[in-house]
Amino acid sequence: MAIEKSLWREQNNTAVVGDSKESTQIIERDGSKIDSFVQQNSPVNNEMIRNATMNDLYTTDIDGQMQMIPTVVREKHGKAEPVISYVSFSYDDTVDLEILNKKGRFNITAYDRRVYNAVSTLFINGRKTVSLTEIFCVMTGYTRTNPAKSQMEAIERSLEKLKSIKVYIDLTDEVKHKVIEDKQPLIDAGILKDHSDKIKKAVIEDNMLHFRKGEIVSEKGKVFKSIQIVGEPTLLTYNRAKKTLLTIPMEYIGLEGQNATDKTIAFQDYLLMRIFGFKNKKMRENKVLYDTLYRDSGQEKPEDSKGFIRDRETVTKMMGEWKEKGLITGYEEVKEGRSYVGIIFYTEEPEKIEEKKA
Repeated sequence: MAIEKSLWREQNNTAVVGDSKESTQIIERDGSKIDSFVQQNSPVNNEMIRNATMNDLYTTDIDGQMQMIPTVVREKHGKAEPVISYVSFSYDDTVDLEILNKKGRFNITAYDRRVYNAVSTLFINGRKTVSLTEIFCVMTGYTRTNPAKSQMEAIERSLEKLKSIKVYIDLTDEVKHKVIEDKQPLIDAGILKDHSDKIKKAVIEDNMLHFRKGEIVSEKGKVFKSIQIVGEPTLLTYNRAKKTLLTIPMEYIGLEGQNATDKTIAFQDYLLMRIFGFKNKKMRENKVLYDTLYRDSGQEKPEDSKGFIRDRETVTKMMGEWKEKGLITGYEEVKEGRSYVGIIFYTEEPEKIEEKKA
């Protein structure tokens, strides 16, 4: 993909590593915040954390070639075959696998995907040079402006991982079956050419993210870090072409009283996708089974009942906060016998639902 050739510029929107009131200056520098979070919602983005083979970054075929995972991007009805793309995520040759393995970083996680979406949100809003604090603020919905040192380090590690991951998408079938709704982003990126309807092959092959790092140490010893995003993030280009971007008001991204763990983020992303899909009439079902939540968010269901109860409490806290903020009008857990098996959310008042049934 084409890489933007722009020079590094030192800017004041840099991040303080550690707790400091100075970091709040990042989001106040122009008096505005980003209003909406852009969540990339293609099957590829969803499969990359729930498909164990796809998100294994060091898996290869027996012959040493990248392992391509078939991904259904649209299920056709009737006798027609499903539209499939072949996808691979793997580390590039420059990665120090020994260092990465110490942190268990052989897999793409929900946290990594949230960082990627935050960077993409900043990029699509014209922010090309961004601080680590800005990324933190966007990925947590601006609920916190003073990240701890450990939180900044987690973002930095994730950025380095994303920069080191090569993505390969054979989207030939998508182009042939006109699943790509807007070819222009792919044309601008040099992946397709104008008048390329009769193609034999169309492939995206690039690292997930390109950026330059900046670091300044003040006289008082504070460390300021920022990145300059070099070129549009690869999967953002792909999702713009497919028109699979989900725009979520920032107030629903932030969660009060809950830490941004991998599981919390995975649950939140999946539930927001289901709620907005239902509100936009792209999904018919407003009931989410817990087994489905675990499977599609890429999380393992706890073997012990206490762990499962904690996860249910996490989900109901989210639903309660979204109800208070007006995203949903209510929710209730679903039981089968004596066991809780899922949760139902409502986007209309009960009397309106009853009117429709009548």
